[in-house]
Amino acid sequence: MISKAIFNKAPLAPNRFAPLPLGAIEPKGELLERLQAQANGLGGHITEVWPSLMDNAWMGGQGEDWERGPYYLDGLLPLAYSLKDERLIQLANRFVEWILASQDEEGWFGPRTNRSWWPRMVVLKALMQHFTATADRRVLGFMMKYFKYQYEHLSQRPLELWATARAGENILAAIWLYNITGERALLKLCDRLLGMSIDWTGLFSAFPYNTDLKRTLPWEELKPQLDASDDPWSKGWMFHQTTHVVNVAMGLKTPQLDHALHGGLKQGDAFFAGYERLMKAHGVATGMFTGDEHLSGASPSQGTETCAVAEMLFTLETLMGLSEDPRLGDLFEQIGYNAMPAALSPDGWAHQYDQQVNQVRLSREKRSWYNNGEDSNLFGLEPNFGCCTANLHQGLAKFAAHLWMATEDGGLVCQSPAPCSLRFKAGGQRVKLEVEGEYPRKGDIRIRVSVAAPASFPLVLRIPGWAQGATLRVGQENYEAKPGTYASIHRLWEGGEEIRLVLPMEPRTKKWYHQSLAVYRGPLLYCLPIKPLWQVEGELPLGERSAAPSSPWNYALYPSKGLRQAEDGSVEVCAARVPGWTERAGSAAPPPVLPKTQGDLETLRLVPYADAPLRIAQFPQGA
Repeated sequence: MISKAIFNKAPLAPNRFAPLPLGAIEPKGELLERLQAQANGLGGHITEVWPSLMDNAWMGGQGEDWERGPYYLDGLLPLAYSLKDERLIQLANRFVEWILASQDEEGWFGPRTNRSWWPRMVVLKALMQHFTATADRRVLGFMMKYFKYQYEHLSQRPLELWATARAGENILAAIWLYNITGERALLKLCDRLLGMSIDWTGLFSAFPYNTDLKRTLPWEELKPQLDASDDPWSKGWMFHQTTHVVNVAMGLKTPQLDHALHGGLKQGDAFFAGYERLMKAHGVATGMFTGDEHLSGASPSQGTETCAVAEMLFTLETLMGLSEDPRLGDLFEQIGYNAMPAALSPDGWAHQYDQQVNQVRLSREKRSWYNNGEDSNLFGLEPNFGCCTANLHQGLAKFAAHLWMATEDGGLVCQSPAPCSLRFKAGGQRVKLEVEGEYPRKGDIRIRVSVAAPASFPLVLRIPGWAQGATLRVGQENYEAKPGTYASIHRLWEGGEEIRLVLPMEPRTKKWYHQSLAVYRGPLLYCLPIKPLWQVEGELPLGERSAAPSSPWNYALYPSKGLRQAEDGSVEVCAARVPGWTERAGSAAPPPVLPKTQGDLETLRLVPYADAPLRIAQFPQGA
């Protein structure tokens, strides 16, 4: 593990926070259980069961040579080092060693059967993590040689298709290497890459996709345009690239990278400008926007691709290192504790390609997707495309690795107080922090501080925007804990101190599409669990899992007549049945506006969103 965090060097815009080296944080509690399930499932065994990775070209095999090997490595590394799992570390090293050995004299690397810039961008992200975990200096020379090759060859072989949309990943790696080496030529490369990238700043500042794309340009009309042209700047390809949900999730980081390079109010504001427009047109209660495969409107029955959830989390993790806006941490938690775990089976062996916020049936049938297949909301090894099978592993593993970050003045900052153990330096001394509690399900958090020798440094804690009445104290000393801010405790730490952070978690509601209501408590979205009748096609753990509903789900909420937290952590709310709200093509119809209800009021017990594979999380509001 490297001994210090990597901050921006001049002339880059300074940043207050930076990621910790991989392995500095060891997750505990529920997050640890989820990561262990991944390691015991596909995360640790996918190279044994999935043809795309069994003889992968990125390990020197004869198999798949595109993005799946790099995607998997990008998630395998944080999974392996967060769990301190030697078997997984050795598996990751098989990829890394082959990749490092594959570089030719000019600087090009990887399978010779693949000449695309795009998958190499993912490899660069993985090598950055490998370096922070191991201090393997071969990575620095390897990346410098490749970036020299790239700078010299981009004019003859410019970015194409996916690479034009995802150039921010490449720019991020070049900035990272500049911050270690100070080599100014890397900043010139960033400018060249930006010039070939989609103008995400302009797109998010004047967002054009404010309606259902199935009406704007149906897939049946778009696909012939794509088939007729391979020009990445043609009208059809630009629409495809700028509405593809994974591209959008990745592209949201690019303006802030441009801001780090060049400044500019428009670049600095582009993330929230774009995110707010996306959510208005395509947003759902998890904090994600829909995309099945392209932006699909705001109905909670539209799908959101698992790749997009994982990439949105990485975008937020990147932005938390470039901006100190605490709203980023709120989104980081909302997506990381809800949408990401909901896409994965508890046993770690299956995932969905598309998840629905209102998900009443898992089945193989034609839904109102933009252009995804009929199996997209099944849980399985490879429903629809295999990109998510390879890419899902980064989601929770990188989330765990960003619970804490370093501060530019020698301290540490808590972005999410999930149980974990942290070992790193602060104030020039070795520091150990033990975070205890049951967050995100409970809001009483204790942080125990140990230091090798007395040291003065700040410990900074993000106070979520929803945490009205939060309190923060060390011993008998109270500190301000204003919601939506970073609270700083700067003092001489001698070891043995205990920080107590209390985040009240009163249930609250928020309106979404068709005036539907979502219920939240703390960072968690709550839902009505629907009793599933499971069926498996094939043999477990790799068989495809479908489920039919066997309990009623069509309720309208009356929160003004009762909304409270129960002793077991569930949320109880008053509701009544809506007979006219039924299924449509395998999905719940859009929530009706001010529907007619029938029968007496009932008390529903809502549970955390990720706990229920069949669920309703956006309800009509009773008249």
